[in-house]
Amino acid sequence: MKKKYLSILCIVLSLLVVLAGCGGNGGGSSTPANSPAGDGGNAGGDAAASDWKWERKVSIVVPWGVGGGADGTVRPLQPILQDILGVPVEIVNVEGAGGANGVTYTQKQPADGYTYMLGTQSLIMLDLQKILPCDYKAEFQPVCKLVHSINIIASSKKAQEGKYSNFSEFLEYAKSHPQELVCGMQTATGADAVSLKQTLAGGLGVDINEIENYIKIVNYSSGSELSAAMAGGHVNISITGADEIKGLIESGDIVPLVSMSEQRMSSYPDMQCTGELNIDSFVGTWRALYCRTDTPKEAVEAMAAAVEQAWNHADYQEFLKNASYLDRPGYANAADTQSLMDEEYVTFEAYLKNAGLI
Repeated sequence: MKKKYLSILCIVLSLLVVLAGCGGNGGGSSTPANSPAGDGGNAGGDAAASDWKWERKVSIVVPWGVGGGADGTVRPLQPILQDILGVPVEIVNVEGAGGANGVTYTQKQPADGYTYMLGTQSLIMLDLQKILPCDYKAEFQPVCKLVHSINIIASSKKAQEGKYSNFSEFLEYAKSHPQELVCGMQTATGADAVSLKQTLAGGLGVDINEIENYIKIVNYSSGSELSAAMAGGHVNISITGADEIKGLIESGDIVPLVSMSEQRMSSYPDMQCTGELNIDSFVGTWRALYCRTDTPKEAVEAMAAAVEQAWNHADYQEFLKNASYLDRPGYANAADTQSLMDEEYVTFEAYLKNAGLI
């Protein structure tokens, strides 16, 4: 009898072992490989973050100067990201050569997961013109996109008096008064130039190379010089981001004329937009975080997860709202940012070829 009970006990214990092997992970439910948590997204980012431990200072290289639009995008993100990572985050400004110096600097840093770079369309333009010191598309990859602003064409209040009050009237005045109006611009090879000339050509109904038959274009060496010329009435219009001249708009020195967007901006609901005017011009400045392609995958995914968390923080959202960055989707993952890059490589290459610059 005793042997019979021992046999039954052994069978029961064996069944318990088998059931334990087929069950979960000690009380929790397992996640199938094809479930949302196993298929990327935030859960994937969290998993990546748990596989990478931040041990020392992280550097974000900004290939432009302190106080500019690019620099101003990461400054409010820095303290939030620092708290999330648990290590210092340093912003390194390496200006010069239109951004090429910053790319060179970043390229020379170890691809160890602790160096990242802010990039914009300006670097695409430099790459297409063979100005960068490397094969940008092959040697750098996006981590995520932070902002995608809407460009606007703004007018000098002093220069427009008695001539026009909105963009439609500006275009009509330019057609009837050839070369009287003046457009200020910083560079002919930047993304802003593409946006500006697409809008003017589309509004006037002419080729990009025929714009100057109607509007004079004057180049300025700096944004502050151009803003001063606008405020003084020496220039009629220029292209800018709404965040960059918010003070001049509020003071009344500058009047927003048209936004390069599908719909009117919530911050300037009385301003016309290219969408309603049937002008095919929607290029806006976007800024994304990059790293070298040989950076450890775990570090890249951990950084992407941390930046997304920082981007959604209330303090950064307040910055985005005040800078008029929320009228267009800002944050995007690496894959979506890469798709945007690929599209704009095509757009900018066509522009540069048409302008005879490549």
